Amino acid sequence: LMLRTLTTMAPIRVSATVAATPTTIWETCFAPMKWESWDPDLAEVKDVSGACEDGCKCVFAMKDGNDIPIELSNVKKNESVDFSGGGLGGLLKAEGKVLISAVDDATSKIDYSFELKGLLGSIVAVIKKKECVEGTEGGLANMVKLSEAAQKN
Repeated sequence: LMLRTLTTMAPIRVSATVAATPTTIWETCFAPMKWESWDPDLAEVKDVSGACEDGCKCVFAMKDGNDIPIELSNVKKNESVDFSGGGLGGLLKAEGKVLISAVDDATSKIDYSFELKGLLGSIVAVIKKKECVEGTEGGLANMVKLSEAAQKN
């Protein structure tokens, strides 16, 4: 029980209402696999194995210089995508979940959660909690801004 507490942070959960359709959000933020357009901590998504679908593998090249191998799961076009991966022999694990739902014909809701796990991940999550929260909130804010701009065009 103590080890579980030490190796998992509570997920950071944020959500927003967006003046864009789920299709616009998906095509703008996720389908192109250019997640660096919205994730403020990513320099680049590289070595992408294919389309944004279950089992797609890529590497998140972080702005801090680290490369994190990632795999996508729970991918449902215009609805959801989960990403998970890590490094350092499993000592650092990252997991994110995005859920997109229609509110009405012109509005959607994005729910985004992110967490660091593993022995090192939990330490980083405590030491860099502010940065983790700001990165998650900033990512969501960028998804909203990019999607609303795309919807207007």
